[in-house]
Amino acid sequence: MKMTGLFKSAAMCAFALLCCVFANAQTKAPGELLDKADFEMEIDGKPVSLYTITNGRITAQVTNFAGYIVGIYTPDKDGNYTNVVGHNDNIQQYQTFSRNPVGAALGRYANRIGNATFTLDGVKYEVTKNNGQHTLHGGSKGFDHTVWDVEKVTGSSVVMSCVLEDGLDGFPGTLKTTLTFSITDDDGVAVNYEATTDKPTVCNLSHHVYFNLNGFPAENALDHVVCINADAITETDNTLIPTGKLLPVEGTPYDFRTPVKLGDRQVAAPAGRGAFGGPGGPGAQAPAIPDGMVRSYDQNFCLNHTAADQVEVVASVYSPTSGRVMEVLNDKPGLQFFTGNRLAFAMESQLYPDTLNKPEFPGNAVLRPGETYHHTVIYRFSVK
Repeated sequence: MKMTGLFKSAAMCAFALLCCVFANAQTKAPGELLDKADFEMEIDGKPVSLYTITNGRITAQVTNFAGYIVGIYTPDKDGNYTNVVGHNDNIQQYQTFSRNPVGAALGRYANRIGNATFTLDGVKYEVTKNNGQHTLHGGSKGFDHTVWDVEKVTGSSVVMSCVLEDGLDGFPGTLKTTLTFSITDDDGVAVNYEATTDKPTVCNLSHHVYFNLNGFPAENALDHVVCINADAITETDNTLIPTGKLLPVEGTPYDFRTPVKLGDRQVAAPAGRGAFGGPGGPGAQAPAIPDGMVRSYDQNFCLNHTAADQVEVVASVYSPTSGRVMEVLNDKPGLQFFTGNRLAFAMESQLYPDTLNKPEFPGNAVLRPGETYHHTVIYRFSVK
């Protein structure tokens, strides 16, 4: 795809957010990290633990249960550290967490599969329905319910792997996946996937880490300034399955091609909601939605990339309260922007939802023997 004038405009807004000075974090002590002992146990006969990686300026903590990112510790404009990731404090809480995909690795098929069916090489497959009549994030036993095998640990990276068996949740093929979390030299937290299969299958891998650049707990994320390099979103029905049509963002609350304060587009939530969008307190009423605003975001943005499979900046978020800036770099055509109850947000890098049933969508949802699936997303931090 060539760089259009609209893309240049969107890129300029991203670069504007990048013109910032990195904090001199080496002179500051990181915020209190989560305790490794609270994440050590055996699940499904496999050891689970907590792994801490750092480059000396930013620190991340991940667990091999479901591939959760449970902590990213970054300095604010004053050099003070806090965890900017929505998280639970121990592995027992994650085991009983009712919204398992939030914060976890997603696969073998992230986002939604319409009517929980697809046809591959002339064969119709019916997979597990776990989102009404549809499949969401791989069914009932995807990455987010799996204990990953830890392959290698260094000071700045963790490599883990898992196998989803042929027929699991109705999907064909044994999918072998390697997931690498690493801290980049320029203060990014990189999530890299590689996957192979022994028979034709479908594959769309992502991660559902949940952010608030002011840290947790926070009142909301409505002060955050968002920029997304996308000229369109995928139109969906009332169950969030794409119709196949792309809707231009111009003149709508979905236009983030130039930086926009989230609170100027999204109404505030009722009091008493939990960190991951739980129900409001007793008697809580959802506020009315003014014209030109939304109650919340859960849309796939159709990204403008300069070339297919190119890892580049596609979105940025800035908190004037903390001074933190987060850029999102990826190599896939879609970004699911999810704000839940407005306390935090996710930016899930992936193919468009239901791509395996929409051949007109960009990207390849089919993985065959002898091929290797690749996917990279980087969340890169700075301050201004």
